[in-house]
Amino acid sequence: MNPRVGAASGLLTLACISCVGPTSPSSPSSPARIDVLPFLIGEAQLWPRRGDLSQNQVVDYVRREVCWPKHTNPRFFECWRWDDDFVYHEVDHAVDGNTGVSYRFEDGRWMPRYFEPEWRLDVSTQIVWFDPACRVDAARSGPFRYHQRMWFEAARDGGGDLGTRDTLVLEYAPEDPAGGPTAPELFYFGRGAGWYEWSRGDIRMRFNRVGGPSVNVIREVVCG
Repeated sequence: MNPRVGAASGLLTLACISCVGPTSPSSPSSPARIDVLPFLIGEAQLWPRRGDLSQNQVVDYVRREVCWPKHTNPRFFECWRWDDDFVYHEVDHAVDGNTGVSYRFEDGRWMPRYFEPEWRLDVSTQIVWFDPACRVDAARSGPFRYHQRMWFEAARDGGGDLGTRDTLVLEYAPEDPAGGPTAPELFYFGRGAGWYEWSRGDIRMRFNRVGGPSVNVIREVVCG
């Protein structure tokens, strides 16, 4: 994800509103309260995966963190972490091609740890960009806003080797204060399968076929 066209960050002002939206695609059979971890983290035998891109899942339960190395490149990944209240977007080290550029949020609250349909989150914050030498890129860093929404879809077809699974869909809608809103991104998480699809506008990427190299992350490249 590129936050200027898709991903944001976090500082002081944060408003969280839980409500049922009139245009929500939530299924009428949505459970009242969902633990997101069985959706966020897929079963080990279903990783790594291929499709429109190659992606692996690396889970550290001690750190309470999940990372996804992409394109079989251990320097090209993003990581999220969790506690009892939220899942946080920790770092994106997979932007601007294979350049080593990365960004992180000062407050990266991203999705609820326990989901009660329908959930929304509006964030006004700061994004911090780093160059490959971990120097802050002041020209790109600064205020940022983003809007999160999540819903449940029962028995969605994940395709490939995943089949039909209950799915959580996370919508991320960034808003650059300098440039205005950009197209929202959608993340799809299947129960027991983890993250298997991402889309923005007409772009759709699926990684739903089991196979490929089991790539780890090079944590030493993470800045901050």
